[in-house]
Amino acid sequence: MDGMTLIEILVALVVISVGLLGVAALQVVSLRSSQGSYLRTQATALAGDIIDRMRGNRTVALAPSYAYNIAFGQTIVLTAGSSQADRDRAEWKSSLLADLPKTQDGDVADGKIEVVGTIVTVTIRWGERDASDPIEFVTQTEI
Repeated sequence: MDGMTLIEILVALVVISVGLLGVAALQVVSLRSSQGSYLRTQATALAGDIIDRMRGNRTVALAPSYAYNIAFGQTIVLTAGSSQADRDRAEWKSSLLADLPKTQDGDVADGKIEVVGTIVTVTIRWGERDASDPIEFVTQTEI
């Protein structure tokens, strides 16, 4: 009967160890989910930022010249005579690079803006850990 207590202790130790491993795995999953949620929140805020800038400069944003349109990979070179739309787009692209991570392929976070009539579509692309394809956030609104 003396050996029975030792076996019970060993079984209890194995059960507790498995439980602690489960808790650790749950913590890792929670941290990854929190990071993904944070990045989506950043993308939402960045999309809202450029949309607010466009609403502040509505006449130019809705002009037939499509001054706010920008494609993935397009860069804006600011000069002394740059328009407010150019400054807005350049600052927005800079914020994307600063606030969102690169993709698995090493591509930087990027965004595009399409204005059709009064409808604005903002697409933001970035990378997340363990995601082979870039994550895309798309929002559409009327200005």
